[in-house]
Amino acid sequence: MTAGVPANGRLLIDAVALERRIALIEKGRLSRLWIDRGGPARFDLHLGRVTKVLPEMAAAMVALDGLSDGLLPLDRYATPLHEGQWVLVQIARLGFEDKGVKLTGRIAIEGLGMILRPNGKLIEIPRKLKDEDRRTDLARQLKALQVDDDGIMLRSQALDWSEAALAGEYNLLRRHWVAAQAALADPKKPKLISAAQSDIDQMIERHLMAGGACMVDGISEFVRLRGLLKARGAPDGSLTRYAGTQLLFDASDPNIDLDIDLEDEINNAVASKVDLPGGGWIAIDPTTALCAIDVNAGGADAGRDAETRAIEVNNRAAKEIVHQICLRNIGGLIVIDPLRVKSRTGRDMFDSTLRKSFGAELDGAVQIGGFTRLGLYEFSRQRSGESLYERMQAKSDVRRLSAQTALNGVIRGVIAQCRRGIVGAMSLYVSPMMAQLLASDVNGTQILQNELGVAPEIIADPTLSEDAYRLEKKI
Repeated sequence: MTAGVPANGRLLIDAVALERRIALIEKGRLSRLWIDRGGPARFDLHLGRVTKVLPEMAAAMVALDGLSDGLLPLDRYATPLHEGQWVLVQIARLGFEDKGVKLTGRIAIEGLGMILRPNGKLIEIPRKLKDEDRRTDLARQLKALQVDDDGIMLRSQALDWSEAALAGEYNLLRRHWVAAQAALADPKKPKLISAAQSDIDQMIERHLMAGGACMVDGISEFVRLRGLLKARGAPDGSLTRYAGTQLLFDASDPNIDLDIDLEDEINNAVASKVDLPGGGWIAIDPTTALCAIDVNAGGADAGRDAETRAIEVNNRAAKEIVHQICLRNIGGLIVIDPLRVKSRTGRDMFDSTLRKSFGAELDGAVQIGGFTRLGLYEFSRQRSGESLYERMQAKSDVRRLSAQTALNGVIRGVIAQCRRGIVGAMSLYVSPMMAQLLASDVNGTQILQNELGVAPEIIADPTLSEDAYRLEKKI
C-alpha cells in the first residue's frame, strides 16, 4: 500500500543525518512520519536462483543479492520452477518482523508516467481520459514505441506529456528490462538488476508534481528534488531549502512557521499513552499478534451523566485512534476496548466516526469487523512495512531506542551545535556502544567531519546513555 499525500499537505524533509525523516503536516498537526534509511524497495528487479521448491506451500525459495532468500509463489511465475534455476523476479512485499521477502515473476517496471510489462502486449490508457482524439493519438504514439509485445500502461499524470517525453520514459524503462535479460542470459551470481523508487520517493514525487509545499533540510536532497522537477519540466516554486541556524524540526525557529514541536510529536508517536482533547486518554499497546487500544475517561468531564460522558469520550477517541494508527503506521489486527455504553446509538456513533475518519482507506486497506459480543471493537489494517515503533525502537523487552535511531540523534545534535557556531577540533564523548558504531560507520564520521571542519576525536564514556553525547573543544 503506497501512502498518498494531498497536495494541500505540507512536507518537511530532514535529510542531514544517515536517514531521511519526512513529516506530513496537515491542519497544523503532524499526521504522518516516514523514516527512510535506504535499503531494498518494492519492485526492485533481481536476478535470483531457486534454492528449494516447496510443493506443500506452492512456492519456491529464491536466493537474492544482499537479502535473505525470498518466497516466490509458483503461480507468480510463467514456467515451472526447479532447484538451481535462474529467474528474474521483483520484490512484491518487503520483509518485516518475522516475515521474509515475497517475490513475483510478473514483472512490472514502474516509471512516473507509465508502467512497462514485458510481453504484456496490451496498451492501456486511463479511462478518465474522455477525449477520443487524444486517446487515439496516445495509442498511436505508444504503439510506435512498443517493442517485443511490451505491455504499456500509461499513468494519469502522463496524459498531457509530449511525444518526446513519452519516448524518453519508455526507453528508460526498456533499458532496465534489456539489462535484466542480459543478466539472465549469462548468470554468474544473484544480483540486483535495477532499484525501484521506494514508496516514500514515489510519495514525495507525486506531492511535488501536484504542487504541494515542501521544505528540505539537506543540500544533497534539495538538489536531487529540484533536479527531478527540472527533468519533468515542472515548476519548483513549491520546493524550498531550509537555511536556518537550527534544525528543520526545531519549532523554535520562526522560519519554519510551526505551532507544534515536531521532535516532541515524534517522541509522543512511540509513547503508549495519548491524551484526548477535552479529557480522557487512550493506551496503545502493539504486540506481535495484534494492537490493543484501551479508551479511558480519566480527567474527562464531557457530559452530565455517565452515558453521555462515555459516548462523547468514545467519539473523540475514535478520531484520535485513526490519527495515531496512520501516524504510527500500525497494521494487522487492531482491537479497541471503548468505554461501555448502554445505547445502540452510542455504539453506532463510535463506529460511524471511526469509519469516517479512515476515509479512503476503507476502500481496501481497512476491513471493519465491528463490535464483538464482549463489547470490544475489531478491525484490520493492511500492513505497509515497519510501524514507526518498530523503526525507532530496539526489539527488546525494555523500551529503548534502536542503535540507528540513537546514532542519527547524536549526529543531528552535533549538527545543531555546529549551526550555532561550534566548529574546529572537538572531542565527542558518547556511550561505548555509540563509539563502536561511529568507528565502523564511515558515512556518519564523514558527516561530522564536514560539519566541524575536522574529524572529531571519539571518546567512549560509560556514564552516557545510548543517545547522549558531549562535545568539548580540544585544547
